[in-house]
Amino acid sequence: MNFFRTVLTKSKFFWYALKWRPRLKSCYWDVKFWGPPRIYHPEHLVIGRHVSINDNFWVNAKGSVEIGDNVLIGPYVIIHSANHDFTLRDVPIRRQGHTLSKVVIEEGAWVGARATILPGVTIGRGAIIAAGAVVSRNVAPYTIAGGVPAEYLNDRPK
Repeated sequence: MNFFRTVLTKSKFFWYALKWRPRLKSCYWDVKFWGPPRIYHPEHLVIGRHVSINDNFWVNAKGSVEIGDNVLIGPYVIIHSANHDFTLRDVPIRRQGHTLSKVVIEEGAWVGARATILPGVTIGRGAIIAAGAVVSRNVAPYTIAGGVPAEYLNDRPK
């Protein structure tokens, strides 16, 4: 009981993980939520081992989101896996439904603070997304991408 009081109650990430883990499609025991996340459609969110998710993480996993092992996610990161349909001009956009596209963040990637990841994107293994980037296309493994929209900036050192 003393362990519970001293260690677990002082570990805020423990409480966030305890709340969200049962609701997610898959989530390992060692995922750290450093602040309260906002998760829509948690039944379509998969989080791997040793993942660190910073404050104010926002994700819409309606179209499925997979976060691989050893991924770092900075504060205020936004991930969308759905978008509004807008093909019919005579029907209001809000009544046209959604287009769902899977988002994958592969093992060892790092997503910087306030980055936005749009539907259908795959971020390759070990890739780095610069802070504030808007990722609308796939990012190759072991590369650095940044900007609005995100573009290739450099390769990671070997």
